[in-house]
Amino acid sequence: MAEREPSRVTRHGGPVVVLTGASSGIGASLALAWARRGARIVLSGRNEVALARVARQVTGAGGQAFVEAGDVTDDAHRVALVARAEREGGRIDVLVNNAGKGYYGAVEEVQLGELEALFALNVFAPFRLAQLSLGPLAHAKGTVVMMSSVAGVVAAPRMGAYAASKFALEAMSMALRAEVAARGIRVLVIRPGPVDTPFRDHAVSSTRRDGVSESGVRPPGATVQTPDAVAEMTVAAVARRRSVVETSLFVRVASLSARVAPAALRAISARMATRSKH
Repeated sequence: MAEREPSRVTRHGGPVVVLTGASSGIGASLALAWARRGARIVLSGRNEVALARVARQVTGAGGQAFVEAGDVTDDAHRVALVARAEREGGRIDVLVNNAGKGYYGAVEEVQLGELEALFALNVFAPFRLAQLSLGPLAHAKGTVVMMSSVAGVVAAPRMGAYAASKFALEAMSMALRAEVAARGIRVLVIRPGPVDTPFRDHAVSSTRRDGVSESGVRPPGATVQTPDAVAEMTVAAVARRRSVVETSLFVRVASLSARVAPAALRAISARMATRSKH
């Protein structure tokens, strides 16, 4: 019988984790979930005050936190994150590419500059951080975690730009998983559906010509999960060396429908688009 994991660890013998987007939402919950396992965590985010608060919570939960505030789209910050983890922890066991942003708006209204900024955060930053971390991850036989979305397999109306970034992340993860398997590195893709976080508040929204602000269209049957639930699934999946986690029944049904019943999914999507115009 496997040994039960302690609910709280006071010695820092757990994994060394690099975590982006750590100041709130799923990122903050991930920090606490790993802290309870005695992890040493390098926290990345732009809000230094919020990161400091999460760091205190990490310490209180039994982990050790190192705040490295900055913009993950800046390559100097990415280099600093990897260097900090190696300096403080001696290795990298887990790289969590959690930072990301939403974009709600019809495809014809998407601004090219905003799309480029979206890809810089949702695609280019995880791509580059993975590149920078492969050496220490190979030494530790570690894991790259890519925080994707149900939008990485299904593109709903008003979410074309965001889905495009997550489709790209999924493709990169698939290729990377095959390329680094022989070096002992795992690539884990997490696909949440709607989660109760400030994600929508921070998302970019285009504005239609009639001046009405766009918002994402939530598909029928999509229940909202807590960030803590997604975090616990993620940490457990890393320990079990999983490759993909779809965090709810809604996500699993949507993903399956995209593969086996695409015509039905297209019909549902068209009805959703029509309803959103009224």
